[in-house]
Amino acid sequence: MLAVIAVPQFSNSDAAWIDTIRRAHDPQYESVAAHVTLVFPFESADPDWFSGHVEAIAAVTAPMDVTFDRLARIDNPHQPKYRFLNVLLADAGSSVPLTALYHALGGKGEYEPHVTLTRFGAVFSAKALERQLGALGAPVTGRIEALDILSINHGAIRREQRYALAGPG
Repeated sequence: MLAVIAVPQFSNSDAAWIDTIRRAHDPQYESVAAHVTLVFPFESADPDWFSGHVEAIAAVTAPMDVTFDRLARIDNPHQPKYRFLNVLLADAGSSVPLTALYHALGGKGEYEPHVTLTRFGAVFSAKALERQLGALGAPVTGRIEALDILSINHGAIRREQRYALAGPG
């Protein structure tokens, strides 16, 4: 399976906060950095074409500053084992270009750009952490400068390719 992510470069303090939560509560912590998923895992009939498509989109997309301004809990029905997620949601100004990028890469339907902090199998665990975290004290900002194609095989995640965002800024 293939997926496309963007890994925001966060400030040291924001990165440390995100890292602490993910280390404790995200089973993918060791496999992949905190990221925005832009193409959810799928089986590609033509990985070379897909890689070229991602490269072409990256070539015309400018690096972007992104802001995540609130915490939320969402359900991910595609991963029943870790279905309940605590996430950072993108603010309106960041949501627009991230959603446009999602659609340019081939995404269909509703999309809510976010960075996953935690993954739980039980909703009560996600709700408990949500209460513990409370409200986000200040927005979390970062910069996205590349798109990564990941391969996912039997739970193993590997970065296959990284394409720098090179469009006019």
